[in-house]
Amino acid sequence: MIALGPAAAREADARTIAAGTPGIVLMERAAEAVARECLRAIAGVPLRGERVVVLCGTGNNGGDGFETARLLRRSPRVGAVAVLLLGARARLAGDAAETLRRLERDGGEVAEVTAPEGLEPLRGATLVVDALFGTGLSRPLDEGALAAHATRIASGRRAFVVSVDLPSGLDAASGVPVGPHVRADLTVTFGAPKLAHLLLPAAAACGRVVVADIGLLPAGPTADGPEAVAALDVAPLFPPRPAAAHKGTYGTLAVVGGALGMAGAAALAARAAFRAGAGKVVVVAEGASRPIVHALVPEATSVEALPGSGPTALAVGPGLGTGSWGAGRLDEALATALPVVLDADALNLLRGKLGTLVGRPGPIVVTPHPGEAARLLGRTASSVVGDPESAARRLAAESGATVVLKGFRSVVATPAGRLARVLSGNPGLATGGSGDVLTGIVGALLARGRTAWEAASAGTYLHGLAGDLVRERLGEESLRASDLPEELGRAFAAVAESLLP
Repeated sequence: MIALGPAAAREADARTIAAGTPGIVLMERAAEAVARECLRAIAGVPLRGERVVVLCGTGNNGGDGFETARLLRRSPRVGAVAVLLLGARARLAGDAAETLRRLERDGGEVAEVTAPEGLEPLRGATLVVDALFGTGLSRPLDEGALAAHATRIASGRRAFVVSVDLPSGLDAASGVPVGPHVRADLTVTFGAPKLAHLLLPAAAACGRVVVADIGLLPAGPTADGPEAVAALDVAPLFPPRPAAAHKGTYGTLAVVGGALGMAGAAALAARAAFRAGAGKVVVVAEGASRPIVHALVPEATSVEALPGSGPTALAVGPGLGTGSWGAGRLDEALATALPVVLDADALNLLRGKLGTLVGRPGPIVVTPHPGEAARLLGRTASSVVGDPESAARRLAAESGATVVLKGFRSVVATPAGRLARVLSGNPGLATGGSGDVLTGIVGALLARGRTAWEAASAGTYLHGLAGDLVRERLGEESLRASDLPEELGRAFAAVAESLLP
């Protein structure tokens, strides 16, 4: 999907309302999506539901907040719900005023905040819904303003923060925070991502970003932003499994790696492949590594050389090593016409030989981190980090492969020039073994018959989303690569739920 700037977002709203969907209906749908994500966060850590504070402004974003508060008050998982309105209720109009009336008719109370003392409930909150400003904010908040004070308290990291559409204080059109702003753990936006959700450093303040389908019409001609990969793009790739399906229906992935001393890397990839739905996984590993692989992944089989038949895709690199055994296995893999994903030592072995991939008959995905991409391109890692789109495009053009350039908002690029940023992931994924998990996921999707673009974009999104869900339970500091395969089930469920009305 295309990321939108503020003008394009307003146009999509206006076109949808003009086509017959009342604004109040859009507000109700938006609030349902926000409440659903709040309750998901509370289910993971029940303490978050004890003291919920909904921080509302006087615009439509505040209207979303009032309706969210009304819905949360009905949930048995939620204790107290306090609603703070920054500004006079006389400024509310239209749909926002109506949602406030609904909340009060249901027994909810709204406190008008006119001085810093009125923000005191924020300090004791266990979950904050930030519905102060949305995408319409066009100027920085005054450092001394009440709203700026509220954003600082809300971002004190004591409470789990859910922002509506955009963390308050950010400019939707820019990746540069220009003043006080909320730092969210989760942002729920509507119809399409906004530019600030994708671009650093502003994107770092958004937390996990959920794009909810509330029935907005597709963006019009003013939508000229970059392409993004979100759950709504991924969900159609995973329809319900047919009753007559068997393990052969979902392909066989051969994970080629597991040299002596590195069996864990191949095992992580194999575990991830099973969790990503591969029917069978065979690990090609050195003999001494095979018992370790079986102990770590009892569902997998293992061999010492690439089988001549059976696999429908290959994942080459996790624990491969750069010695003669690894080099031989890479050559065998590239000599086939099977779809292949290359990572880690497979990329190290290709340094200076990137052109050998061009013209290979089977689809290829490569998944370098910035250091690996820099070595393959003969550039510095800092130049890759500074302009990841350019680096990904060049790497795709020179290799003939679909590229996943890993990082915050990973970039996916094809040799034909298509490029997108992936709307999932967090800094906690910068840990050993995380890339092996991604290789297993992408390989599984290739084995299931997905195209290189589908496997790369969907696999990277699911990997990042699994990491985001781990972070919401355990935090970034404690995230381990072995947590990720076990979180893929919840990631698939969240992707499927993105299609809910």
